[in-house]
Amino acid sequence: MDITVEYTTVIDGNPQAVWQLLAAFEDMHWHPQVNGSQLASGISGRVGAVRELSLTDGSTVTERLDELDHTRMTLTYSFQGDPPIPVSTSRTTISLQPADGQTAITWQGDYGVADSDAADLVTRVSRQTVWPATAQALKTVLGR
Repeated sequence: MDITVEYTTVIDGNPQAVWQLLAAFEDMHWHPQVNGSQLASGISGRVGAVRELSLTDGSTVTERLDELDHTRMTLTYSFQGDPPIPVSTSRTTISLQPADGQTAITWQGDYGVADSDAADLVTRVSRQTVWPATAQALKTVLGR
């Protein structure tokens, strides 16, 4: 079954500053749950680039940059290899919008899952753990 999960939050900070961090796809040094990040293949900053993230829990996540639009401040990526959540397919888009001197960040994940239990787990992990932690990391690195 296919599901879509969304999460939006607003953080202090100029959208351009937030975008600079997110658009540097293979560099997530600013995220406290990422021990290391590197370009595994492809060309830095180009669609098709693959990043490998070494997480603090000892796991590794591999993601491919599928779309990158600097004008609209959106990027889309997908899991490669063995995903960290129970999905058969994934496509996550991050988009930024100015919001009264702040930045609205929206994550939209489109996933293929086996059943309603997997759908509930993926929704909960995305909305309550992964995306809020990333927003908090951005706030921290931007000094907000």
